[in-house]
Amino acid sequence: MKKLYFVTNSEAFDDELDFLRSVESALIGGVDYLQLREKNRTDKEVLRLARELKAMAEEYDTPLIVDDRIDVAYAAGCGVHIGADDLPISVARKILGDDAIIGASVKSVERAYEAAEEGADYFGTGALFPTKTKVITRPTSLETFRAIKEAVDVPVFAIGGINEETLPKLKGLPMDGICVVSAIQYAKNPEGAVKGLRKLLETV
Repeated sequence: MKKLYFVTNSEAFDDELDFLRSVESALIGGVDYLQLREKNRTDKEVLRLARELKAMAEEYDTPLIVDDRIDVAYAAGCGVHIGADDLPISVARKILGDDAIIGASVKSVERAYEAAEEGADYFGTGALFPTKTKVITRPTSLETFRAIKEAVDVPVFAIGGINEETLPKLKGLPMDGICVVSAIQYAKNPEGAVKGLRKLLETV
């Protein structure tokens, strides 16, 4: 069964409580993974949020993964997602241990081989579609995604501009799941958005 991976983005929320309520609504809807992605907060702020979200996510038996920051992941006792410019996956594994979930952003078959060898648990590959987030992304073709998936045994998640309109365009793509940001985080009803995406995910 394909998984639904929710990546948070608090930038559009003036009230942090509204952000936390949005995240919990998504957890109620049934996301399989939760990633805390905060590009513009201090380490101290991200750690505080990570601890809050970890406690929340545990109530729904959902793993929490922190984007980029291995030190915060260690302090919060959760997993980490490694980008191309972050410390190596092998270093993250030494710090976080064998049981931690460690993911990696992968945009080429060559990098996929390397990341798999280093011990990544999953890959996020994209952006497959234009995104609304402020994170700078480089487009990835469906052909490249397919080649990466065929090259390794590591689960590969599609990411980038995925919503109820674009998801059907991925029908037949050999993916293990999807990573979603805006279509969940900024929905008026994140719980409903998650349920709608899960239903659609069963058809692609």
